[in-house]
Amino acid sequence: MSVLYRALWVDSEPVGDRSIDRYAATFVQWAAGDDTASTPDDGEHRVSRAGLPDRLLSIRRVVSDGVTALEAATRDESIDEATGAPTVWTTTLRVVLAPDADHVCLENAMESDNISLRPKVGRPRVIDRLLGAAGKATLGRSAVLAAPVPVEAGHVSVLTAMLRDPDRALPVIVFSEPAHSSSTRWLELAERTASRASGVAVVITLDAAAVTEFRHQLGTLAVWGGAVRTYVPGPVENDADAWRHRFMTGDLVARLDGGTVDRLVYNAAQLSTRRRVPGVFDVLAATTADSVSVAEVEAEREQWAFELELEQEERARVEGELTRALGHLARLRDRLDSEGHGSLFWESQSTDDPDATPDSVQDTSDAVLTAQQHLADWVAIPDSAPRELDGIDSGPNALSWGNATWRGLRALAAYARARADGFQGHFWDWCARGEPLAWPATTKKLAMSESETVVNNDRFASMRVFEVDLSVDPAGRIMMQSHLKISEGGGNLAPRVYFHDDTGGATRKVHVGFVGPHYLVPNTRS
Repeated sequence: MSVLYRALWVDSEPVGDRSIDRYAATFVQWAAGDDTASTPDDGEHRVSRAGLPDRLLSIRRVVSDGVTALEAATRDESIDEATGAPTVWTTTLRVVLAPDADHVCLENAMESDNISLRPKVGRPRVIDRLLGAAGKATLGRSAVLAAPVPVEAGHVSVLTAMLRDPDRALPVIVFSEPAHSSSTRWLELAERTASRASGVAVVITLDAAAVTEFRHQLGTLAVWGGAVRTYVPGPVENDADAWRHRFMTGDLVARLDGGTVDRLVYNAAQLSTRRRVPGVFDVLAATTADSVSVAEVEAEREQWAFELELEQEERARVEGELTRALGHLARLRDRLDSEGHGSLFWESQSTDDPDATPDSVQDTSDAVLTAQQHLADWVAIPDSAPRELDGIDSGPNALSWGNATWRGLRALAAYARARADGFQGHFWDWCARGEPLAWPATTKKLAMSESETVVNNDRFASMRVFEVDLSVDPAGRIMMQSHLKISEGGGNLAPRVYFHDDTGGATRKVHVGFVGPHYLVPNTRS
C-alpha cells in the first residue's frame, strides 16, 4: 500500500469535548455521507451510500496507561474499465488523546495492479470536518490551515521570518499577483491549492505591493510576476538555497492553469509522506494483518541497493565530465588572456539578460518550454511532445530530471548547429567526441535505435509514432527510435526523450516527438 498523503497535527485547544467518540462520529458521518449516521462498535462494517458502491469501515479504540486512542479507516475498491485492474483506496484516521493535547494523523493510500495509474492526489475531504473542529492545529511551529492566507506589504516581514524559521515544519506555497493583469484567476488557483493541500502545506497570496516588498527582503529567493514558489522546510537565506525551493514562472502557471494546482499539490503531498509518524501513535501498534513480511522488506532493500548503484555510477560519470569541463574552461581562459580578451571570461560568467539561455530549469515541463523558447532554431518540439509530466514534475527527482532533460535538449541543439557548421556524422559520433555540450555516448544514456523485438511489434512500434514537421514527412507523423534515457533509475516513471535527426534534410533540425515517462513507450523488459 503506497501512502500518497499524510497530515499530522497537534490540537492544543480543541473545540467541544475532548473525546474519542467525537472524532469517531466525525469520521463515520463523513464515511457514510450522512450527518445523522451513528457510530458502530469496534470492528469491520459495510457502509451503504446512496448512488455509490458500498465501502468497508473499520473502527478500533484503544485505552492504554491512561491514554485513549482511535484508529478508523475506510476501504474503497474499484475496477479500471480499460485494464480490468483493481484499485484500492484507504483513508485512515489515528487520534491519540494525551493530557496536554489531541494528536491527529490522517493518511490516504492506494494500491493498484495498474502500475501506470497516476492518481489525482489531494486531501481526504474528512480533513475539512476535522480542522473545522480544531481550535489550534499545529505541526511544530507551523499552523495547519485549510485556506490561503493573504499577506499585505506591511506584514511581509512576518512571512519572511516564518520562511526563515529553522523549526518550520510545513512547506509554504507563495502565489504572486501577475503584473499588468486584472484577472483574479491566480487567487482561484491559490484557493484550490490550499483546499487540496490542506494539512500538508500553507498557502500564501501576495498582491502587487506585497510582491515588491517581498523582493526587497528576499531578493532572488522571492517570487513575482504571477509566479509561484514552494518553500520547503530548510534554509531560506541566500541564492545558494534556491534549488531547494521550486519555482514556477508566471508564464508556466498561466499555461498550465489547472495543472498548476495538480503539480503543487503532488509535490506537497509527496513531501508529507516522508515525514515520520511520531512515537505518540505507537499505542496504536500495527496489527498482524498490517505487518510487513520479510520478503517484502528484502525486495525493497534490493530495489534501494539497485537505485544506489545507479546513482553512484551517475555521480562518477558526472564528476568525470565536470573535471573535463573545468579543464576546458581553464584552457579557454588562458587562450582569452593570451589574445588580450581576458575580460570576456568574467563578463560571460553570469548575465541578467532575460533573453539569455538559462543555465538551469525547475522541472521537465520547464525544460520543454525553455527549449521551445531558446532552442527553436535547431530543435523543433511540437506541443504534442510533452506527455503526462505531472508525476515526473512532482516527484523527488523533479529538479534533477528536469535539468538532465534540459541538458539533453541543449545537446541536440548543439549537435544540429555543429552539423550546420560542417560536422560529418551522427549524434552518437558527435557526443563521443567529448564536446562541452555533448550527451553521454553510452548505452545507459543514449539509444540510436530500438531492438528488432520492439520494431517488429505493432503495439510497441505504434507507441513510437510521433508528430513531426510536414517538411520531414507529408503525413505529419513518423516513427522515432532514437532516444535519450534521462534516468535509468526511477522505474517506469523515468523520463525518455524521443527524437528524429533531420539535420541533413530540409529543416536542418532535430525534431523531438516525445518527452514523457517510460511507461508510455514500453518495451519487452518493461
